[in-house]
Amino acid sequence: MIFEICLLVGLNCLVAYFLPDLANLFACYKSRKKGNLIWWRESDDRWKWASVLFTAVVGAAAGYWLPPERRIFVMIVCHTAVFGVCLDALIRIIANEMLWFLLAAGLPARIYFGGASALWSSAGALLLVIAVFGVAALVTYAGKGTTGVGMGDVKLSMVIAIIVGWSGVFYFLMGVAAAIGIYCIIGVKCGMLSRNSTFPMCGQIMAGFLASLFWPFLSIAVL
Repeated sequence: MIFEICLLVGLNCLVAYFLPDLANLFACYKSRKKGNLIWWRESDDRWKWASVLFTAVVGAAAGYWLPPERRIFVMIVCHTAVFGVCLDALIRIIANEMLWFLLAAGLPARIYFGGASALWSSAGALLLVIAVFGVAALVTYAGKGTTGVGMGDVKLSMVIAIIVGWSGVFYFLMGVAAAIGIYCIIGVKCGMLSRNSTFPMCGQIMAGFLASLFWPFLSIAVL
């Protein structure tokens, strides 16, 4: 088991090292499509090593707590999270291509683990996420005159709701709330955020996604 975990972590860290550069390249492509001339620049090594460290932690946790058949999908999500966070930091978008990739990987996994009937559960989770973000947008608009959440964030959350279904959507939403809370507390303490600050949310949303994939198995291990 230790050998398998080390192999899983090693291979995924190798991929993770190049993900910031891939996101950088994709950011240039998307920007040029919109008429903005952003040229390639090599990614900061801090981004690369942060990507490797994050992937190593998630890979080790997946190898230790998750069944073998779920580990590959979790690492796909982990790599997508790294790519999405880098892209969101560079040009503040969550690309539709990333959403389609997640859906193409997650929908077959949803059917494989839960059967075709699990899609009814996904429909319920999707409606809940739409309602939650709709209410949040209305409240924010009433207070600040803006919706506060971008459509990319909403679409990403909708895709995740379809993948995790009703049983996982509550873990997802709680994970997102916790990630946003921690980010805001640290940001305010460090002077990086104020009350009216906006910030990329791909990282917090993907943290909630990973929480929804891990929590059922973590709770069993704890109990």
